[in-house]
Amino acid sequence: MPDPVAVLLAAGRGMRMGGRQPKTLIPLEDDGPLLAYILRGLATAGLDELVVVTGFMPEALEEHVRASAEPLRIAFVHNAGWEERGNYHSLRLALEAVAGRPAVIVNCDVVTVPGVYARVATAPADLALAVQRRPDLHPEDMRVEVRDGRVTAISKHLDMARSHGEFAGVSLVRPAAAGAYLRACAEIERSGRTDCYYEDVYAMILQRVRAAAVEVALSEYAEVDSPDDVPGARRVIAANRPVWS
Repeated sequence: MPDPVAVLLAAGRGMRMGGRQPKTLIPLEDDGPLLAYILRGLATAGLDELVVVTGFMPEALEEHVRASAEPLRIAFVHNAGWEERGNYHSLRLALEAVAGRPAVIVNCDVVTVPGVYARVATAPADLALAVQRRPDLHPEDMRVEVRDGRVTAISKHLDMARSHGEFAGVSLVRPAAAGAYLRACAEIERSGRTDCYYEDVYAMILQRVRAAAVEVALSEYAEVDSPDDVPGARRVIAANRPVWS
């Protein structure tokens, strides 16, 4: 089996963070931008090849990625339809670009310790999702149902009574799951829908491929969706600073 390639989904604008630059370039006060922690985390986890999907302000994002000192082989895929289509299309383009190889998919707005990337990359499943179990789930969280170590549902609209945790923004898509994902994208487009999250496509294929849940501790992950989330991201960085050194 070929080594996994990392995929960073970074096409969006991040309007709730101001919308003036790609969200992953927004600095976390003195801790640098999200991008720096993602790139270093991937390299530390042993993922040495990265495909970055760009959209909004692609030149700025490419400049920052190329300037990184991390030992990563970088390729870029541009999602020209990033405004019209949901991020399901960004992942579609990436999976087509890495055809036949397992891919570790990373959201651009997460702070995640390198160990999470490593655990997801080695999960023995065609599809694996990092999951943080916690009791204080929010209606805006991408919530998951987990039964016997398997993700059985994922949605922002999942009933809270069935929600066991939040999807932590890192997933593994092996070739069998990639094929199911691409076929589901074709179904979406035939239906005329264009505003889907890629997690909506994951939900469509859960009956076709087995999806494993990879547990993520409370101190290992934070999402930065709005300015209110920055302190939580900084706490994750402070608690785990040596692993990025």
